[in-house]
Amino acid sequence: MKILSERLPIKYLLSEHGLCLGIDTWSCSYLFLLHRGGIVLRRRPVGDRVVEDLDYHIPDIVFALRD
Repeated sequence: MKILSERLPIKYLLSEHGLCLGIDTWSCSYLFLLHRGGIVLRRRPVGDRVVEDLDYHIPDIVFALRD
């Protein structure tokens, strides 16, 4: 089960794999992931679509951000 919101400047995704929180600003986006393997915090370019491109699957997002 996934619960998500993409309509606000603060976006969230809650699933059985963990929590993903995104904060959009004018200059960049911040992505915070909390999952079984730990915590990931990344600064991303504005308009980055890594979460959408990986179909909102937190383990795949974590793997992509660690590369």
